[in-house]
Amino acid sequence: MAYEKKSTPLLQQETFRALLQKVIYYNNENAYLIAAFESGGKKFTAVGYLHDPRDGEEYSLSGGWTNHAKYGKQFAITSYETHLPNSEVGIEQYLSSGLIKGIGPSLAERIVDKFGKETLDVLNHHPEKLLQVEGIGRKKYAAILVALSAMKEMQDTMLFLKSHGIPTGTAIRLYKTYGKTVSEILRTNPYQIIDDVTGIGFHTADEIAKKMGVKEESNYRLTAGVRFVLDDACRAGGHCYLPKDELTERAAALLIVDEAKIGRAIVSAIETGYLIAEGDSIFPLKLYEAEEQSARKISHLMQKGERTLDKKKLYSALKHVERRHGLEFAEKQRLAVVSAVLNPVTILTGGPGTGKTLCVNGMIELADELGMKYVLCAPTGRAAKRLSEVSQREAKTIHRLLEFDPNSGMFRRNREDPIEADIVIVDEVSMVDVQLFFSLLDALKPETQFVLVGDVDQLPSVGPGQVLRDLIESKYLSIIRLDTIFRQAERSSIISNSHTINHGGEPEFAEDFQFIDADAPEQIQSHIVGLCSTVLPQNFQYDPLTDIQVLSPMNNTLCGVKELNKKLQHILNGNSSVCWQGSERKFLLNDKVMQLRNNYEKEVYNGDIGKIIGYDKDDGKLFVSFYGKKIDYSFDDLDQLVLAYSTTIHKSQGNEFNAVIIPLTMSHYIMLQRNLIYTAVTRAKERIFLVGQRKALAVAINNADTRLRNTNLLKRLQKLV
Repeated sequence: MAYEKKSTPLLQQETFRALLQKVIYYNNENAYLIAAFESGGKKFTAVGYLHDPRDGEEYSLSGGWTNHAKYGKQFAITSYETHLPNSEVGIEQYLSSGLIKGIGPSLAERIVDKFGKETLDVLNHHPEKLLQVEGIGRKKYAAILVALSAMKEMQDTMLFLKSHGIPTGTAIRLYKTYGKTVSEILRTNPYQIIDDVTGIGFHTADEIAKKMGVKEESNYRLTAGVRFVLDDACRAGGHCYLPKDELTERAAALLIVDEAKIGRAIVSAIETGYLIAEGDSIFPLKLYEAEEQSARKISHLMQKGERTLDKKKLYSALKHVERRHGLEFAEKQRLAVVSAVLNPVTILTGGPGTGKTLCVNGMIELADELGMKYVLCAPTGRAAKRLSEVSQREAKTIHRLLEFDPNSGMFRRNREDPIEADIVIVDEVSMVDVQLFFSLLDALKPETQFVLVGDVDQLPSVGPGQVLRDLIESKYLSIIRLDTIFRQAERSSIISNSHTINHGGEPEFAEDFQFIDADAPEQIQSHIVGLCSTVLPQNFQYDPLTDIQVLSPMNNTLCGVKELNKKLQHILNGNSSVCWQGSERKFLLNDKVMQLRNNYEKEVYNGDIGKIIGYDKDDGKLFVSFYGKKIDYSFDDLDQLVLAYSTTIHKSQGNEFNAVIIPLTMSHYIMLQRNLIYTAVTRAKERIFLVGQRKALAVAINNADTRLRNTNLLKRLQKLV
């Protein structure tokens, strides 16, 4: 059998026979392999994609030699062919490897003793002769036949997929999902694999479809393309829907067909239930349901009205809280604290220094006084940890509170098994997308008070929707907006300037809020590196890995996240050992890294920042500490991690740092917006440095045109008022 993995061409291509001595690492999901081989008496390590490897098997390997920074010379496999053994020793070893279920080492020895070099011919063409072997009765024979049939089925399927140019990793995932039916599925509707197979998107399915001879105007292709365009707009742009005309135009451009055919594909996708039309708005089904059900649940919560409590007892308890801490809540703060225990849904919003944390602590202590049970949660690990620190109470991520089940992909907590609490308090709600919001609502008991805390002027969630803004603008709920900066916060230029920026004014620079002028990207980079490596560590004893964060408006450009990470990794951690190295990036021991997407099984979430604390070459694993919790990553999972010496401002939400450094240049023009700069500034606790062009700062502050998202949650709430 021969399989092939597409790859970029390597220098010094060669092909030779080699014996697999030991599998060092193997990923069952995509067939990625690290293994020790021997050829002509020489031992070497090879990496690449190889299906179902077995110690003792012989292969013809094709590829080229590469030099790994730590592990030295390695052979990168681009294609291979399996050779069946032709000696009795080789055949026995081959069968002993567990290749055929039911044949272990002792039975393999007896089979080879009986048939010698003819063993493989017997297995493939005359399996009934196995009944002549001691220990193989009718039951064992039947089991071996099933195993032989399954092996032949797999081999035939893999050959079929290879004949259509499908890479090994993709072929493995397809076979694991569909078995022998994969050929029929690909012939009928190859776009079905987008829904069924993890890691396969529209472009991969479209390439396979072309190889299978699917016509460009096939309804399967057009429907899949429409769904891809809509999903991409929701994922990348935060929308919950697209207007029909815009969806039609974008899909026609992607698929290169006329808009009339796209219109028919949209109708087809609606008829099959993939999409939902609401007037001229086209929704993915899940987002439509999340908005619709969220509005209904909010309405049901609001219908119960104010909780019945003895007002005298309530305000006596509040006074007790104030006396215990030697403070007096301001009028709006008192209103927020009382609303949390009285009103079905309370929203508390406001900028830094206005007392949101004080209010949350007041809500908690008032609930304690009244004997009410509460839970605290936030959307990310870092935000939950911070909430726990400021409240001195346990706080969980929303996913942990809802008890996410990685096996089913569902939350265990829902309307059938709701959260046991009188009050649920959620911090950093601006980061919560509409699907997570609905899941949280769905797990609330009808009598539970729901408290949402966040800064509505920050950037909206990475995922679809703008939940906090829509809820506030509905004017349907109890909404308290704190707008007074309190005396202890007035001393901070960071807090006062963040409010100035939020209202469109120019900041006043001070010792803790500085602007460093630089025009050329190289100058900006140099200043940032100097601040991180020398100025801040020496003058303020800041740890570059934990206390300092560079926040860039963009990923690309010389002052973007990617280039800054390369520079900062080299300067701050360049002497550490290499844990893993790819073609364009590498991870070093002690590197600062960030999780790129929610991983519910590992309980790490988009935006969580950690530190690489170890690695295991033999097992192909990397170990990262997130807030004291050790998480294992296989080398094939490293697309979930990026360096985090510098991150985008979007990814910084929910985090706070002692010192924040922000590069600002007109090359970031497309991203220069007021709420972006405001969000970045509010990430800093003690010091902030803006580095670059003052014109870029002015452009950002004057650009208050927030990119509106297509959502209908506000309209749905207004209909229910």
